[in-house]
Amino acid sequence: MPRIKNVLLTSLVLAAPSLFSHCAQALEYKNAFGSINAGYADWNSGFVNVHRGEVWKATADFGINFKEAEFYSFYESNVLNHSVAGRNHTVSAMTHVRLFDSNYTFFGKLYGQWENTWGDDLDMFYGLGYLGWTGNWGFFKPYIGLHNQSGDYVSQKYGQTSGWNGYVLGWTAAYNFTLLEEKFVLSNWNEIEFDRNNAYAEQQYGDYGINGGLTLAWKFYPCWKATVTWRYFENKLGYDGFGDQMIYMVGYEF
Repeated sequence: MPRIKNVLLTSLVLAAPSLFSHCAQALEYKNAFGSINAGYADWNSGFVNVHRGEVWKATADFGINFKEAEFYSFYESNVLNHSVAGRNHTVSAMTHVRLFDSNYTFFGKLYGQWENTWGDDLDMFYGLGYLGWTGNWGFFKPYIGLHNQSGDYVSQKYGQTSGWNGYVLGWTAAYNFTLLEEKFVLSNWNEIEFDRNNAYAEQQYGDYGINGGLTLAWKFYPCWKATVTWRYFENKLGYDGFGDQMIYMVGYEF
């Protein structure tokens, strides 16, 4: 594992001149997108009943693409059907910055969860990605990176979870298709965390974890969509082993 860490750190150092070069030049705009969504999630209707009930939620996302870089952000507010004390919020920001005009990228991501009763958690990933698998059909964008973690959990045996927390291997993907003259998008995001620090492994019930979602979106009317998401996780979200939930949303795209 130290060898992987050294390779990634060396690659990031070598990529720094390209990053500074992009900052010194105007970015060439390609497109932007975003949506607002509302619906509910059922923790008890997936393959595993995790006994967390039904929760109402609202989300928003925004992305902007340039020739030289891509940026994406996401916000989620959960448990809106409960009192403020029981609610939680998620914020994510992700970027790919092309290296030397290639399809290889510097990748960075922040993934934060704030929960009023369980605790707060901020994951920071930085490494290398790839943008070469993109077309009218959709895209597949993999990445691998280092993982730093900031959280308020303190283990009696190992101390704080904050600090170096291993590695992450992940991707985002989407496939566009038409069925019965209706437009659909099948998308997936997935992250595999491994070689976690001992305190975080204790909190999340394992030295590795999986976090992701598989979404089918039906674009039934201009700017409107209905989505069904199978949200899955293993040794993540404070759950021991594999768990999942179903999410049903209606959204407006702009």
